[in-house]
Amino acid sequence: MQIKVLIFFVIFSGSINVYTQSGQVALATTAVQVTVNAGKQFNPISKLVYGQFIELLFNYFEGGLWAEMIGDRKFFYPVNSTEKQSPVNTRTYLGRWKPVGDDAFVTMDSVHAFVGEHSPLIMLQKNTLHGVQQQNISLKKGKAYTGYIYLSAKPGVVVQVALQNNSSNKQQLLFKNLTSTFQKLPLRFIATADTDNASIEITGTGKGSFTIGTISLMPADNIEGFRKDILDHLKDMNMGMVRWGGNASSGYNWRDGIGNKDKRPPRYDYAWSAMESNDVGTDDYLRLCRLLNVAPYIGVNAGLGDANSAADWLQYVNGSTTTPMGKLRAANGHPLPYKVKWWGIGNEMYGEWQLGHMSIEHYIIKHKLFARALRKIDPTIYIVASGASPFETGSTSIYTNKPLVGKTPYLYGSEKDWSGNLLAYAADDFDFIAEHAYPISDSAYNEQKQTFVHVNDSLANRIRRLPNRIKCAAEAFREYKRKMPFIQQKGIKLAMDEWRMKDGWGLEDALSTAEAFQEIFRHTDIIAMSSYTSTGAPSCLLYSGTDAALQPNGLAIKLFADHYGELPVEVTGNAEQPQITGTTNVDRPAVSSGSNTYPLDVTAALTKNRKKITIAVVNPTLQSQQVKLKFEGIQLEQKGKKWTISGTDLKAINKPGKKPVIEIVESTVTNQGVFQLDAASVTLFEIPVK
Repeated sequence: MQIKVLIFFVIFSGSINVYTQSGQVALATTAVQVTVNAGKQFNPISKLVYGQFIELLFNYFEGGLWAEMIGDRKFFYPVNSTEKQSPVNTRTYLGRWKPVGDDAFVTMDSVHAFVGEHSPLIMLQKNTLHGVQQQNISLKKGKAYTGYIYLSAKPGVVVQVALQNNSSNKQQLLFKNLTSTFQKLPLRFIATADTDNASIEITGTGKGSFTIGTISLMPADNIEGFRKDILDHLKDMNMGMVRWGGNASSGYNWRDGIGNKDKRPPRYDYAWSAMESNDVGTDDYLRLCRLLNVAPYIGVNAGLGDANSAADWLQYVNGSTTTPMGKLRAANGHPLPYKVKWWGIGNEMYGEWQLGHMSIEHYIIKHKLFARALRKIDPTIYIVASGASPFETGSTSIYTNKPLVGKTPYLYGSEKDWSGNLLAYAADDFDFIAEHAYPISDSAYNEQKQTFVHVNDSLANRIRRLPNRIKCAAEAFREYKRKMPFIQQKGIKLAMDEWRMKDGWGLEDALSTAEAFQEIFRHTDIIAMSSYTSTGAPSCLLYSGTDAALQPNGLAIKLFADHYGELPVEVTGNAEQPQITGTTNVDRPAVSSGSNTYPLDVTAALTKNRKKITIAVVNPTLQSQQVKLKFEGIQLEQKGKKWTISGTDLKAINKPGKKPVIEIVESTVTNQGVFQLDAASVTLFEIPVK
């Protein structure tokens, strides 16, 4: 077999780099030259750009951040041996209830239901145990687990709650003297082994029957209902904001999620075809924000919801105790208003997948109704409109698996320009307009075929796709400002309130995330906040039932949030980033994102007190590189620090319960002008100012 290799020589900055046919840098013979001009400063970086996005979806709360270990603890589904649940439940990571003994002895009592539509009523039989059981419970040896169960029973019935670690170890709690009135009874167990397949069993003896209201079991070290290990990692990421919204919000009734959580009815989430226990609602989310010391951002239901309900929700959150909803909040144990400033109206309302989707003409009317109802309750809030530039509407088929309607690229001002229409006809009724971005590696839009096609990108180009989509959003917003000068006068800005690479969360994804943050730093005049997708999900954390691990993406966010400066300064070079495969105005901007320091991506910022300068460099190649930094408008000390995220495996992740393979490594650095960069790395330098 004959192998052919095509090699290109590209000369820039007085250096020669060798490129393979795929475009990947093979060798760097001299340093990439970069000039940092501290005398040219830009708009400050808001702490809110280090935000995250969360919704009532998958294991963001249930089976993850929320510490509850019992699946369907309020018995939304009937207890039976049928394998399929109806309606279908996509949340399968927590266990489900099955009968102990014959199915006929477990019925669902709708007349005396404790919460929701029904509660399991177990008929007893002499010499045969009957009840319910749930498997797939994860335990850690020596760890305490606490909770409670609500029971009612006929006189003389004894109920046994047993936690079985394995076939030979069962811990049992007996409850006697039960009555026909539900009683809340405490549970406490100590795990005797590590397992992911423990089971909990609730059975009875005696004559008659007993009914289970609900049951809860959490690690005893939970913090106000949240898993301590996950919460600690999220605190460590030093976030600025947590946005609560998403597709689920378009079918969410906020009233279901307040008050005694044991009495909150379980509901079906039609957006994600899943059962939702409603254990995490408004007060719980705001408690999470307090624990994380982040700004809250609530997205109201503008899908199937109405403006009056949204206004009531705002009054519940921010109203005084003299208002009806403020009084209700106080009755639920929260007398002081939360003073939440950020409120989003709707989520991806341009999309046909969204509950309550309608035409842009009708949605403009709906948005105005919502905005005016909200501002009547609290005129001090910031309102975020559910926008989408032609870049977003033209690229959504890549993650919805649905064909695009009409010929792309979509035109500014057309019905597909959701953001442009909202800006043109509803600009008085919002302060920020949202954009979402979920590009996929090795996928580019082909205008001739009018579809996304697979491409064999180089590593640098794969990493470039996410920052390119950030640049697309900024480019579109600048076009809006050119066409509609009143945007500048009104002070409307862009909210990147959902974004990430769609595929993966290993080291390669972290490099892309870092470049995306650097692109945000270049547009601080228009990008006021960002919410990375998502809080507690695999993109930043991986977790089992007992352990959690911060992933490379989470480390990249932490690195910038902890150490990067607040005052961006000019960075220049003479090697522009090349355009990658794709279509302008669909999945790539007219001018590529990134600094003109190819193959590196470089940004710099002074700290708020101007006593230090920070320089962030992403090396998206598989070879070590050198960067030669020239500083203007500033004099620096010789000694500084650097922090590095790097590795040899682009798919490397940190596994829960195992020693991390990707970490932030801190070291000292001497400012001699030329700095060494690891292959496939994010490096942040910090040098004191003289």
